[in-house]
Amino acid sequence: MVIFLVLIASGCVTRNYDSNMDLGKSQLNEENYLEAHEAFELAYKEANTPEARELMDLSGFLANGMKKYDEQDFDSAKRDFEEATAYKAKYREGKLMVSKAVEMPVSDSATIEAVEGNDEAEPAEEATVDGTNGSKVVGEAATDTIGKEESKASVSTLSKSQAEKLVKDYVDMENFPDLDIEYDHDAEKGDYIFHVFEVDEPSQESGHKTTWGWYGVNKKTKEVYEVL
Repeated sequence: MVIFLVLIASGCVTRNYDSNMDLGKSQLNEENYLEAHEAFELAYKEANTPEARELMDLSGFLANGMKKYDEQDFDSAKRDFEEATAYKAKYREGKLMVSKAVEMPVSDSATIEAVEGNDEAEPAEEATVDGTNGSKVVGEAATDTIGKEESKASVSTLSKSQAEKLVKDYVDMENFPDLDIEYDHDAEKGDYIFHVFEVDEPSQESGHKTTWGWYGVNKKTKEVYEVL
């Protein structure tokens, strides 16, 4: 009888754990991090698994960070996002949340003050002594601004080798020495597409390739995602 009751209790725990984990993952797909955190927390209470703990922690960081950001508490939001970015995720959903944390917008009070201060700033022409100097200063400022924008655009473009490294880190290929990666093509929206595979007989050129997965990398946001 005791054994029978233990088996029943174990089955209930497993069902509750699985249902809460499924609910949490579905909420992650909708980017409802607070609801996901609550579901993973319930799952962790049912069974203290490493996966439930990881997803509970990361969804909590993202939920708190977004809440603080909406409240314009940018310093606290930044700390939460940095905590998530530094998290050593081992599971697929956890790695996706780490990637999301990297993309999260973080402003600060200095940026807001600078924007608000622009309304009170005097025009550049009025700050100069004469019209000639004024036009020269304006021209130089415009050239400088264009140069910075072009420089920023060039920096923001992700190279193919950089994208490949992001995929290697995402898949954690260091711990899987039999895996290999190759660039396949650019998607319609411009994202890099990589093929990660395992060669059954690496010593032979005709070794059969077993696909591990297809992964895309957004050139602007640096987001790594699985291609279905």
